[in-house]
Amino acid sequence: MPTIIINLGQESARKHIEEMVRLDPLLEIREWPDIGNPEDIDIAMVWQMPHGELAKFPNLKMIVSMAAGVDHVFLDPLRPKGIPIVRVTNPHMARSMGHWFLMNILRLHRETVYFDALREEKIWPPEIAFDTDSVSVGILGLGYLGTHVAQMLKAVGLKVQGWSRTEKNIDGIQSFSGEFGLDQMLVDTNFLACLLPNTQATKGILNFRVFNKMPQGSYVLNAGRGSQLVELDLLQALDNGQIRGAALDVFETEPLPTNHPFWTDKRILLTPHHAAEVYLPAVVKTFLDNIYRSRNNEPLIGLVDEELGY
Repeated sequence: MPTIIINLGQESARKHIEEMVRLDPLLEIREWPDIGNPEDIDIAMVWQMPHGELAKFPNLKMIVSMAAGVDHVFLDPLRPKGIPIVRVTNPHMARSMGHWFLMNILRLHRETVYFDALREEKIWPPEIAFDTDSVSVGILGLGYLGTHVAQMLKAVGLKVQGWSRTEKNIDGIQSFSGEFGLDQMLVDTNFLACLLPNTQATKGILNFRVFNKMPQGSYVLNAGRGSQLVELDLLQALDNGQIRGAALDVFETEPLPTNHPFWTDKRILLTPHHAAEVYLPAVVKTFLDNIYRSRNNEPLIGLVDEELGY
């Protein structure tokens, strides 16, 4: 009988398996490394599966990344080629990501760190009027998550534009593409929000060149991948005033080392890579949908383009 194998890295997949079987008691599921007969496995649901393991399943029909990122699959040099790879595309995750960006854009815009510091000293601050019309958000990456975030921010009255590999057509949101298009967007972006996939082309994209194209005193928000931010460039841009503040959810090294300067820099808002955590009751339904689609030879949701890497 076709069987699913699940690997969640260092974590137990017990809760995922229980929820999937609750919704469909007929599913056959094993948790790696208890693979049994590898010929039974037709679907592998993985997060940082040890390299070479996927190649053990001769009847594999689909690889499911247990999160939005798929670079952990592509890093396996022995993975079987030509097997469809899907990533998580779930409305609950998209809303969660939108909430993270909205929360932190407003925290930066409304200077909450400043007011929190005054509260510690029991100082009543002078009145400040905040010009919300001045907020111009530029989103790097207009894929599934980026499009949802753009639409959510626009719905609350913020000016939103976006940049992606190819120009997109999203109602009410100006779209840019290519290096020239990126420069065009940055000139009118004072809140830069990164939601790009992790590819060789996006590594280190948040750097001096990008920061210096933005208006002085702008803000940077990254919930894409830690490798996309040149951390020293950000610190120097904060010191020289080109960037006024930042909100970061992802980092080059995770967990963030205890001696990292980000911990004590009050210009930077930090969250521990939870901008859009996988919410089990919602995401399991997405997993099941793709399992049925794969076994019925129907189009898959969240299918990854192997040439592009996302």
